[in-house]
Amino acid sequence: MSKISERLTKLGQTERSGFGFGARATSTKVPVILIGVSIKKVSDAADVDADLFILAADSKGAAQATAVKDAEIWGVSISGGSSKEIDAAVEAGADFVVVENESAPGAALRDDDTAKGFVVSADVTEDRAKAIEAAPFEFLVLDGTGLKLPLNVGSVFDVQEELARYSCHIFLKVTEVPDQINLELLRDIGISALIYDGGSISSEDLATLRKTIDLLEPKKQKSSAGATIPRAGESSAQDDDDDHDHDLEDDDWE
Repeated sequence: MSKISERLTKLGQTERSGFGFGARATSTKVPVILIGVSIKKVSDAADVDADLFILAADSKGAAQATAVKDAEIWGVSISGGSSKEIDAAVEAGADFVVVENESAPGAALRDDDTAKGFVVSADVTEDRAKAIEAAPFEFLVLDGTGLKLPLNVGSVFDVQEELARYSCHIFLKVTEVPDQINLELLRDIGISALIYDGGSISSEDLATLRKTIDLLEPKKQKSSAGATIPRAGESSAQDDDDDHDHDLEDDDWE
């Protein structure tokens, strides 16, 4: 399993390490929402506090094969090139591949241990959405750069409308830094990561965002065992109907 896939399955959980005699157990809480940064070159990741980095494709759309040093999780985006460049990037340590558009080589969809993502456009047809849903993507990237904070009800519905088509993890590309209330809204509608363009968010804003996300708890699950409260007179009416049915049955036997 890729690192990003494992991290996504543990959102909001606490990872524990260390066991046996003489070993000190440590625990690390996986954030409810991850922070990702898209970078044009590997040096852009220096001193940036993010959970994952997406290294942009080269001028021909092919994957770059230069490792993002000191990054725990990083991957490459592609819009062209061939399987050769993808293999080179994976060999260099890329954990995932983000397919930017349908011009990318089909080799990006092959069955291997590399995680896969896809950038979804806003004008996807229902049939195309079904094809995307059936593809082997661990996550999808939606464009939320037009979202204005604080979110209003219509904005939440707009995002939910897109999310309703898919069942995998959703990364939302944004420009603004949400506060706790808006982060809770994004968490509740199913956003797994926020993606920023490198240089579009300051170190101070990243630090603030990190602290706010760390305060978030996982979304509360609604109970599916809700009691049904009968309306006034409903029980007696039902009983009368049952008695009437029995009377009819008795009449039939006579």
